[in-house]
Amino acid sequence: MFNRIRVKNFRSIADSKDLNLSRLNIFVGPNNSGKSSILYSLLLLKQTLEDKERDSVLVTSGPHVDLGGYLDIVRDHKSKESIMIEFDLNEKVVPEMRIREFKKAKESVTRGFDQYKMEFGFKQKRNEIYLLSFDVFESASKANLRGKYLKSKWSLKGIPPKLKPHVRPNFDHFLPHLGPAGKKPRNKKFLMEAQELFFKSYMRVDFVSHLFRNIFYVGPIREHIPRYGILGTMPYSELGPSGQNLMRVLSQVTGHGRAKTTVLQELNYWLDEKFHLLKKVRILDIDEGKTVKALVAEDNRGGKSINLTATGSGISQLLPVVVQTVLTPQRGCLIVEQPEIHLHPAAQADLADLFVHYGSQGKQLIVETHSEHLLLRIRRRVAERKISPELVRIFLVEKSSGITKIKCLQLEKNGHFRQWPKGFFEEGYKEAMGIAEAQVK
Repeated sequence: MFNRIRVKNFRSIADSKDLNLSRLNIFVGPNNSGKSSILYSLLLLKQTLEDKERDSVLVTSGPHVDLGGYLDIVRDHKSKESIMIEFDLNEKVVPEMRIREFKKAKESVTRGFDQYKMEFGFKQKRNEIYLLSFDVFESASKANLRGKYLKSKWSLKGIPPKLKPHVRPNFDHFLPHLGPAGKKPRNKKFLMEAQELFFKSYMRVDFVSHLFRNIFYVGPIREHIPRYGILGTMPYSELGPSGQNLMRVLSQVTGHGRAKTTVLQELNYWLDEKFHLLKKVRILDIDEGKTVKALVAEDNRGGKSINLTATGSGISQLLPVVVQTVLTPQRGCLIVEQPEIHLHPAAQADLADLFVHYGSQGKQLIVETHSEHLLLRIRRRVAERKISPELVRIFLVEKSSGITKIKCLQLEKNGHFRQWPKGFFEEGYKEAMGIAEAQVK
């Protein structure tokens, strides 16, 4: 979905530089190093485009992330500094749009913009975030539209000079499209060219709003599975970032995953065959009216059926990760924070197999983790040729003098890093050396 992202002056990131993404993207590093900031930049754009108020330029506090206000997210809390977010889209997700030209029988083919760069500023007296500049580009035709807000008006580039007096930018949140300004061109040919320009520019950016709906998010702390639930008349709802609506989502019967199985069947496959934790997970009717439900399962190692609320915190944390990975559509993007919480090291490694499988199937995953076991399993699968190293990106995030630095670690075909970074997951080695020294003493 995303080929590249770059952010500037966002939280502790002065400049992330270009981060070239692939199918499976893993961000690792110490606590408070800035790993989540890259994830949050995409979630900011997503919740902005989903906001009902189309005049809202950047929603910093919303259903996906609550980052406070502009002064909380701009680096060093400097109100006069601007924030830049830039991303490139994979050409496979950028649609071709066939447009019938005015008064002509033939159609023209237009592709959506695949490169976006937005710069946000802040008016402190009004406590208002505004769009300072934009730059959108279409690789196929080299079409480019740029704008900069200067002295309370927009300066535009990429528009035929003869049409400039008749054009002004309109915005759907931070996405620009062109509309009429001033008097209509008297020349009918110019008028038709202007109308076609308006329509194409709108079509080129409109799909991005729909595209960001295919970004899904699982937060670092998931809700505990309730003992009982009431599904009501709505059989399906989206899974929330904290695992909300889990039982309702599992009740749907549409196909997903391997051989178009249901979500519940796919969940059982992973929990039983791969994680070896539970089997026969199912929704059980509690009352005669079949309105009260319970999520039950059997222990993979034997035993009677139990309510999943009694299985411990690990299962509650794991289920939303598995379910949302299954639900994410092909060419969609899943962002996951700390999927390994409350899981045994073996289950942490098995999570990597979940991500490797679906990453290989065309989904994009962006995972922030502290789990060495998860990373080791990914490297093993690369060495076993279960996934190409070209489909995996490992990013090491560190902070120095209050500024986040991000480095992409190159994986070889044998699963080793081209260059082992200093201090990278050395805790186990240090502890082993400490044990050896204590034995010598």
